[in-house]
Amino acid sequence: MRIMNKYILVGFFILIFPFTCGFLNIAHRGDNEQGKFAEHSWIAYDRAVCAKVDYLELDLQQTADHVLVVSHDENLSRVFGIDKSIANLPYHDLITYKNQNDESIHRLVDVFKRYQSSNVKFMIEPKDNSDNDINNLLSLIKKYHLQNRVLLESFSELALLKIHKSDPQIPLTQLAGDFKISPMLQYYANNFYAKKAADYLGEHNKKYLLWGIDTETQMKKYSRPEENVSGILTDYPVKLATILHENNVFKRYYEAAAYPSESISGYMYLKNGKKVYVDQVKMKDNQLFYHVKPNIWISYDNLKNSNKFAPKAQVGKIKLEHDVQVYTDPAFEKKTEKKLRKDSAWNYFAVKKMPGKTAYNLGGAQWVSQ
Repeated sequence: MRIMNKYILVGFFILIFPFTCGFLNIAHRGDNEQGKFAEHSWIAYDRAVCAKVDYLELDLQQTADHVLVVSHDENLSRVFGIDKSIANLPYHDLITYKNQNDESIHRLVDVFKRYQSSNVKFMIEPKDNSDNDINNLLSLIKKYHLQNRVLLESFSELALLKIHKSDPQIPLTQLAGDFKISPMLQYYANNFYAKKAADYLGEHNKKYLLWGIDTETQMKKYSRPEENVSGILTDYPVKLATILHENNVFKRYYEAAAYPSESISGYMYLKNGKKVYVDQVKMKDNQLFYHVKPNIWISYDNLKNSNKFAPKAQVGKIKLEHDVQVYTDPAFEKKTEKKLRKDSAWNYFAVKKMPGKTAYNLGGAQWVSQ
């Protein structure tokens, strides 16, 4: 009977293992929830860290004075509402612009400092593949002893090769491409699922990641072990954490409504403008709370957290009622060479409402009015 119970227990562990170990929850630009919170903002990162994600996914740009900052776009237009190129401005000029959560663009070094005491890792995509950019990134990783807490990603095989030659120990992810098996690559990622690719990579002991997985149905499907997916990059990592938690018999990390506090290090601003140092953050009932010394917990609602002058991230589709001119910013101060035809339909990614009209962002520095 004891032997039988032993085999039953072993079988039980095999059955639940895929749900309790190894499946990666990767916060795509933080827990931004497609615009509810600004991408690459402290609130988006803090929410993800509180949900015990495995990785924060970071996009890197380099300023004119060679400072690495976190931003998907090379231009400030979509997120900050100003037609300025990050590469053309020094960092001290960039911080004058604020996003919808009243935060300026963040330096990579400040992200590393904020979460140095946390267990979260960083999945990083350098947008500039120059030697200077990559060397700058690797230098920061080494300075903060994060070699075991980073996973670097790129669409460029050349960029991945440069990183591998500089530090062969850092794991790498090929974004899209033909999934050619390479000894320097540990992960492959795509924005659509292919069963043949998943099985092929599994047979070669490579990991298969998917990005753009944001619905509950998708999350439940691709977290099943038979799909051979190793992890998901999502705009809704708190939602994914809840789903993985529900499938986890041991419920290792947290109860459904209350997450344990996480150590962080950084400054935030109260609504009255006072700057305060925060050393812990926790989430309860989907609300963030910050610990301020000597022993005060402050709700995120009591912090400066909104900016009515910035565009609001929002995803949708617009059908044009007439021919329109495309501009580089929501103030419509500078025309592009592009015009769009009446009745054409376009995806938009941010909106800014103004008296008498609404500006829609079509990606990057492209705005139209309706």
